[in-house]
Amino acid sequence: MISPLLANIALSALDEHLHRPWEPDGELSTSSRRERRGAKGLPSWRLVRYADDFVVMVKGTRQDAEALREEVAQVLAPIGLRLSEAKTQLVHLSEGSTSWGSTSSGAANAERTSGTSTPSSPTGPSGR
Repeated sequence: MISPLLANIALSALDEHLHRPWEPDGELSTSSRRERRGAKGLPSWRLVRYADDFVVMVKGTRQDAEALREEVAQVLAPIGLRLSEAKTQLVHLSEGSTSWGSTSSGAANAERTSGTSTPSSPTGPSGR
């Protein structure tokens, strides 16, 4: 019980990092700003958290999702967390993803959205 609680507190650093562009005047704060980024070939993303797990949904290329996964790893490293190789995956929304005991799919939006999601649980020094 304490481990998920501590991980949830530690993940506030990830929340702050990935939500900063969504704050007022941030580069992802309005749909028009996100559309301009997309027109330039730049990705947008959304973080969804549940206790000590999270999913990052990326609207962009697989390379964009891989780069964001590395960015997430760099944010987690200084606080002693790392992404679990067993639980971290890149999948296209049209393929769906199983996380938190349910399966989600963006199949209805697959033509419009070329996103990927990265379900993950951070792993601390204990190897959890």
